[in-house]
Amino acid sequence: MADTVTTQTIADTSGVKFVTKLTNFSDGTGETLVRKVDASETTFMTEDGNRKISKIWFSVNTANGKSGVELLWAGATNASAVFLSGQGYWDLRPAGDEIPNNATTATGDVLLSTRTLLMAIIIQLLLSLDKKVYKYK
Repeated sequence: MADTVTTQTIADTSGVKFVTKLTNFSDGTGETLVRKVDASETTFMTEDGNRKISKIWFSVNTANGKSGVELLWAGATNASAVFLSGQGYWDLRPAGDEIPNNATTATGDVLLSTRTLLMAIIIQLLLSLDKKVYKYK
């Protein structure tokens, strides 16, 4: 068996944002460094480190607090962006704390890896990526 995985693009607007929904019904085999967002196939994303994760809605249904999902920025050396477990919503924009792409020689792609999942785990993520725009007076 294998995990049943879907990726749905919600918004892909040039110069504005990229939003995607990721769903995984795990049989326990999990995923390792699977490309979920390919910057070369989108309008908004760029093949460099100029985009940031600005909002995340997540639901990782697991009883084990050490189980979860890791999102990584792809590059010559991948960089961990965030590890998610449980349920929640993070809007990182108000405090200016978006998660920057700090991969070495960044490709702009987003990777996903699961950690210590058991059978019948359901993962749902809604990921919003923005470009920080500064307005000077």
